[in-house]
Amino acid sequence: MRETAAIPRYALYGEPDRDAERDFLHVETIAARSSLHAWEIQPHRHRDLAQLFLMVRGSGELRCDERRIELRAPTLIVLPPAVVHGFSFAPDTEGYVLTVSERFIDGVLTGRMAAEIRPVLERVAVFEPSADEMRLHALAAHFEAIASEFVWSMPGRITAIAAHLGLVLAAVVRLKAARASADERLQAGEDELFLRFRQLVEAGFRDHERAIGDYAARLCVSESRLQEVCRRIAGRSPLAVIHARLLAEAQRDLLYTSMSAAEIGYALGFRDPAYFSRFFSRRTGASPAAWRRQHAAPG
Repeated sequence: MRETAAIPRYALYGEPDRDAERDFLHVETIAARSSLHAWEIQPHRHRDLAQLFLMVRGSGELRCDERRIELRAPTLIVLPPAVVHGFSFAPDTEGYVLTVSERFIDGVLTGRMAAEIRPVLERVAVFEPSADEMRLHALAAHFEAIASEFVWSMPGRITAIAAHLGLVLAAVVRLKAARASADERLQAGEDELFLRFRQLVEAGFRDHERAIGDYAARLCVSESRLQEVCRRIAGRSPLAVIHARLLAEAQRDLLYTSMSAAEIGYALGFRDPAYFSRFFSRRTGASPAAWRRQHAAPG
């Protein structure tokens, strides 16, 4: 989804764009506006308004920054100002949309709160809270309370809304922190898996009969999982990691031994010297003999 001049900019979806009032805040159910548009919200943006969506029932899809994110309740979504976004909701999806000016948020966030919470609100975030997290953070209750205060003309209305909004924002920070910890644990596990794979490669890179599936089996993971981890950590496939190790050994032998290219190929498990030469040339742009001449020590 590319942000172009053709993408409409609204105050609230379908309403003319205008400068947000200092204390602008609006809350409505997802159905209130989506049902009027066949549950399809076309790509648009809000100039200086942030949005928080809480889906408590139903499903849908968020289209944002050229990404498509599947949504399934319960889901909490954070959308900073000016981000182009659109939705497709399943009919009868239930939840709330909270639209609030940056200046209202600034009034809620003071001192240490601002330093802690503001960075989390500067990027699109999609959380799928567990049932325990929904109860712990009382997300549905806070959105319901904001909706009730929004239509209730009683003293302290804005103060009450700000208090509930502050607790929602605190929940966003805690949900993000919990997932960051999980991501760190996942990363540590992936680092260990990649290290074990590299150790297996070091022991067996000359064995051309060993398939990627064999490495995965030795590591007790699926082949697709090994592919995923290698691409995430090394930026290349498991086969490319093995080939890189073969190439490094070939270059080392060419530089520091007097073996012929054919002998090096045989030592590295290549049965055909011509195939070894093609393997080497594709990756370096030069034949083994030419590469050796180019990199030979002077004298």
